[in-house]
Formats: sequence, C-alpha cells, structure tokens
Amino acid sequence: MIVEKIAKDLHLSESYIRLVARSASHRYKVYQITKKTGGLRTIHHPARELKLLQMWLIENLFSKLPIHQAAAAYKLGSSVKRHASIHRHSKFLLKVDMRDFFPSITGRDLVRVLKNRFGSRNSFLSSPRDYEIVRNLACRDDRLTIGAPSSPMLSNAVMYEFDIDWARRCRNSSIAYSRYADDLYFSTNRPNILAPLLKDLRTDLRQRKSPVLQINDQKTVFTSRKRRRLVTGVVITPDGSLSLGRKRKRYVRSLLFRLSQGRLSPEQRNYLRGFISYAKSVEPAFVLSLERKYGPEVLAAGVADV
Repeated sequence: MIVEKIAKDLHLSESYIRLVARSASHRYKVYQITKKTGGLRTIHHPARELKLLQMWLIENLFSKLPIHQAAAAYKLGSSVKRHASIHRHSKFLLKVDMRDFFPSITGRDLVRVLKNRFGSRNSFLSSPRDYEIVRNLACRDDRLTIGAPSSPMLSNAVMYEFDIDWARRCRNSSIAYSRYADDLYFSTNRPNILAPLLKDLRTDLRQRKSPVLQINDQKTVFTSRKRRRLVTGVVITPDGSLSLGRKRKRYVRSLLFRLSQGRLSPEQRNYLRGFISYAKSVEPAFVLSLERKYGPEVLAAGVADV
C-alpha cells in the first residue's frame, strides 16, 4: 500500500518507486569532510530521487514516531544553549560518546520501531513488503547513514525506549540525563555515583538487543565544577553560567581585527558570520562587547553575505 500512496502523492509510477527502493543503496554520493576535532567524517548523500522519497517518509510516517524529551538534538525548538542549561547547576558531569552511532542503527531496528508504533493500524504499512520498502528507502546497506535527511529523526525514534529507561533510572537517583545525538550526558550534585552509573550503562548496552551500541571510551569524559565542563560545545563555568570558551572568543576577536583591516578571507568571513549568529544565542554579552570594541559597522560587515 505504501508504494501506491507515494505514487499518488508524488505523481510517480509505482514501478519507478520499487526500482528506486531496490537500488537505493547505490543511489548515494559518498564523500568525506574534516571533523572539527580532527580526522574525516564520511557522508552518504542520497541522490535527488531517493531524497525525495525519504522526505515523503519523513512527512507522512517518520514524523509520527515518538521522541523522548531527553533527546536534545534534531528537534524543533532544540538548541545547544537549552541543552547545556539542563546540566549547568550540577557539580559533576559524565559525557559518554557512542561509537559509529548512525551506522549502528539497522533496518531491523527501524522495522521494530515502526511495528511497535503502528502495527496494523497504519494504512501505509499493511504487509511485510511495505516495511521492506521503507527499510530500503531509509537505509544504505541496511544501516542509517550520515547525510540522509531521514537519519536524524529515525535515530531519535529508535532511541526512544533507551531514553525512557535511562531518564527513569537517572530521575530516581537525582541525576540529570540528556542525549544529544550520539552523546549521552549525565550530571548530578551527588559525589561518587557517576562511575557506577557508567558501569551499569555498559552492562545495559551489552544486554540490549536493539539498537546494538558501543561506547567510545576515548571520548568518554568525567568532569566536575573544579574543571572545565563542556556540553555540546558550550562551556559551563564554575558559577553555572554558559560561555563560548576563552579560546574561541580570542579567535573571533582576531578575525574581527583582521576584518577591520580588510584582511579577512571569504572562508574566514563565513566562519565569523556563523559564529556570531551562534554566539548571540549562547553568550549575547560577548557579542555586545565586540560591538563596543569594533563598532556595529565592523560587526555588521562580518555577518553580511559575501
């Protein structure tokens, strides 16, 4: 039934939609970009016809899947500032990174979520073949990819039960829990409870059948109020304020100085434009200090399109 519905809505033939679904894994442009933390990230960008079908699925099916309030990324109204605020008044912080998050989520995980949510109640999904069509369109080689527009929403949906479990566990232990994509954050004012929690988390992940996730130990970090606490790129100061961090602020000041002298490259201006927009939401007082020092004209030139 889902093929018929898509065909009707998008004015495509049913045979063409089935062809795209069968060959979907070969309809991606693969390239790499540099990570901010170093190294390369592989992007799988769907071809135009596949992306069109994925967008249809987002609007008509995936958007109806539940997402837990602890999920702080890929949601309307979410922001890094709002996410960091969850943990700003806690003394102790644990950040846990999941290894290869999107590719760890499989077509089987997606079908499980769809069946749990809709069962036989959704007219789009009336047969095993319907689920297979959706699985093929949303996955590349039966896994979510970085680059497909449907992957972020689906990752939150697949993690819904996990978020329910860990939000409950943490609430019962006076721990704040949130998840920003593949990063789990736990914070508390109670000492000596985050290390045992990490041990429990490892046990839970080994026993959990869906999704099958692994912790990236190299990016798992314990911090406290005595040290620099970082939540999705936002620095939490010892007094609980949110900051952009001294290193990034020094760099932005240097860019504005070069801009005032006409020595800023287009790439640097692009970075400056994006950062100032971001800084207005996280630490507006810093932006005001830049205006006082360099003048509103210079700051406006930095955010203007080139």
